[in-house]
Amino acid sequence: MLLAERIAIVTGANRGIGLEVVRQLAHKGITVILGSRDLQKGERAAAQLIDAGFQVLPRQLDVTDLESMTQLAAQVE
Repeated sequence: MLLAERIAIVTGANRGIGLEVVRQLAHKGITVILGSRDLQKGERAAAQLIDAGFQVLPRQLDVTDLESMTQLAAQVE
């Protein structure tokens, strides 16, 4: 499998270490789902990477909420 075909999900990714992980994975050609409890914060965090041409998909994700995780899993499928 080529790296370009890989997808990674990063939780808590709208700032700090999570955002840096997203940045590094995107630079390796991996499509990254940027998980953030607050979708607007996630979209703002992803904007610069998206504008640079990277495959970063901001999505609402709260790992303490089963419904949130179920919704993301359905989107990924």
